[in-house]
Amino acid sequence: MNVWAISDLHLSFARPDRRERYATRWRDHVHKIEHNWRALVRRDDVVLVPGDVSMAISHRDVQPDLAWLGRLPGRKVLSPGNHDRWWNTVEAIQPFLRDFTTAVEGTAALVGEVVVCGARGAVVPREPGMPEDPALVPELAALDRALEQAAALGGGRDRRLYVLWHYPPFDEHGRPGPVVERVKAAGAAACVYGHLHIEGQWSRAVQRPVDGVRYHCVAADAVGFRPLLIDRLGSDGKPVPAPVRRTGATAPKPTNPGA
Repeated sequence: MNVWAISDLHLSFARPDRRERYATRWRDHVHKIEHNWRALVRRDDVVLVPGDVSMAISHRDVQPDLAWLGRLPGRKVLSPGNHDRWWNTVEAIQPFLRDFTTAVEGTAALVGEVVVCGARGAVVPREPGMPEDPALVPELAALDRALEQAAALGGGRDRRLYVLWHYPPFDEHGRPGPVVERVKAAGAAACVYGHLHIEGQWSRAVQRPVDGVRYHCVAADAVGFRPLLIDRLGSDGKPVPAPVRRTGATAPKPTNPGA
């Protein structure tokens, strides 16, 4: 089983939105995502989607987007982003999500042998001492609830735990926000986020292990409109060791018939 992640799909089948007006790389982006997704993801894989799933503004308008997502392989786990105006609560949207699609927001879910939790998130303060975004306080409370549920499911202890948070957990200088300590304490394997759509932001974004937790920016355009491989796991949910690569130093030396 593989764990993949991609966010910021910005689907809009009901009300087509020409996203290439933001950058030419967005031309036919849905076709690119579907092509790459089908080439990489298998039925039993898990795909994490941390926000900005759809540009729809109502449950009716989002139906074609969710139907498209439901037809793709893998077990999808969605959390909301700042553009998901169609999203109400997990309880409200879960009944009309397609098969193999789960929603988390201030909640956690057991997906196969792994645990996934998340929240919409908010922007961390840009500078030390700056006032917090008022939206950050309730989002941290939602994350705390999600991590508590995840712990009850064995996440971070008996099972691999993955955290979805739409916004970067670090500021633009790479300093950790209040999310980072929480995710570390929960024993998460990885935290995935998106929201960033400017190439200069991608190079500054924290995309490495920090205190034992791997962070990945998986905004669709940042990852080339293809799901990013986060983990390769066995049927028991444990990481599969990467194959040992032989180096030239250990390879047998060729013989020289003329010596």
